[in-house]
Amino acid sequence: MQIRPRHHDPPTGAEEQASEWALCAESPIYFIAAYCWVFNATDEAWIPFDLWPAQAWALTRLMARKLVVILKARQLGFTWLILGYALWQMLFRPAATIGIFSRTETDAGDLLAFRLKGMYDRLPAFMHCRAVLADNMSRWALSNGSVAMAFPTTGGRQYTFSFLLADEADFQEDLPAFMRAVKPTVDAGGAMVLLSTADKGNPGSLYKQIYRAAKRKANTWLPLFLPWYARPGRTATWYADQQRDELANKGSLDDLYQEYPATDTEALAPRSLDKRILSTWIEACYVEEEGDLPDDSPSLPGLVVYRAPQLGRLYAVGVDPAEGNPTSDDSALTVLDVLTGEEVAVMAGKYQPSEIAAYADQIGRYYGGAGLMIERNNHGHAVLLWLEQNSRLRRLDGHDEKSGWLSSKLGKTLLYNELADCFRDRNTTLHSFDTYTQLASIEGATLRAPTGEHDDRADSYALAHAGRAAMMKDTANFKAVAGAVNLFGNRNRASKTTERGGRHGRR
Repeated sequence: MQIRPRHHDPPTGAEEQASEWALCAESPIYFIAAYCWVFNATDEAWIPFDLWPAQAWALTRLMARKLVVILKARQLGFTWLILGYALWQMLFRPAATIGIFSRTETDAGDLLAFRLKGMYDRLPAFMHCRAVLADNMSRWALSNGSVAMAFPTTGGRQYTFSFLLADEADFQEDLPAFMRAVKPTVDAGGAMVLLSTADKGNPGSLYKQIYRAAKRKANTWLPLFLPWYARPGRTATWYADQQRDELANKGSLDDLYQEYPATDTEALAPRSLDKRILSTWIEACYVEEEGDLPDDSPSLPGLVVYRAPQLGRLYAVGVDPAEGNPTSDDSALTVLDVLTGEEVAVMAGKYQPSEIAAYADQIGRYYGGAGLMIERNNHGHAVLLWLEQNSRLRRLDGHDEKSGWLSSKLGKTLLYNELADCFRDRNTTLHSFDTYTQLASIEGATLRAPTGEHDDRADSYALAHAGRAAMMKDTANFKAVAGAVNLFGNRNRASKTTERGGRHGRR
């Protein structure tokens, strides 16, 4: 949206002022672009708010939803943007009650007293209210009934807000306590924005849990992600310079992905130096898709299909079974195309061993008689027994040449060694956001997710890959799929850009 700024020529006639007031009341985008100012810390001066396309896009999305979680790169002007939106509400939606929260009382007071009030002070006089009734570091009240209040994240529970901003939400000391105290204050009809860059020191934070759940539509929040290139002027050359400096200074791109991520998966991934599979390897194989459920697919709870079965192709199913009670881990299942390694289906949930066994049979039959690689643990024995008694599908052998993959220290090491090589060589295509998150969290020392996090989807993916290898050892199957293709070698990388829509795929 291109808007002619009015900062230097505000209307003077009553009729033109009324027209401008109406335009601003109708559109916060117009109001911000035409009349708001921001402070440029580099020049130490207030400058007109030059609204960028990404900011206008995000504000349009934000206005349509009550609960929004924004994950962003640094220095995109989003705190200013949301404060501008809060000011618009105070002026054009009288009796608005705005809550501004940050890590400390000083930070919150700065957002209110310097930024919000600074924007108001620079509006033309005809937009000002008749009077300011309260004016201090924590409370600012206008004569039209609107009020803005600033709090550290330990305060504010006694108020009811029409709009609430939690700035740098992922860096709050106790976000769960803050959410318990404050979210009910907007549940009566207000709106709330959690705004932050990612804190890689806390990969299991509540902020990240909310964002990830929003991505899979498991809660009522709208997730918005803004990459480093959302700021005009940041070029590929600029980014390459940042990469070079990070590698030279720290030997890792973790901090770059925290401050200037290109994708939300880069931002959300934990620090990579102690992880079994580098997040950069996973990212190179990741093409995010939401999946679908074809009409002819099994109607099973939690099943997501990315590719329907194709005649003449072979598929491997990896199954990580769990106990299936409300407090246990999820049982998880992944289906991979044996030839290409593409993830074609996934499911996870609180399934009993007999349930996940039956689901594996149905899905395996749907995929043309897929081979099944079951983790042989306590619950895996029950799954293998059910399949032996009820299924005609092939139960694949593990590294010890027995049915299923033995869940032992050696078994885990072999499993993740092969999977790490697979991602390093770009011999797979991953679609599931949740599986990406779990794979990136697997610790090198334990081959498990950090305490309190889950790895069931990651394990099922690794098991499906082991199933691919087992099926490729069968020469007849190998020839049935496609001539001479080395499963653990480097696939035809020349085709990757065409298949996956470029470096980051179809996003």
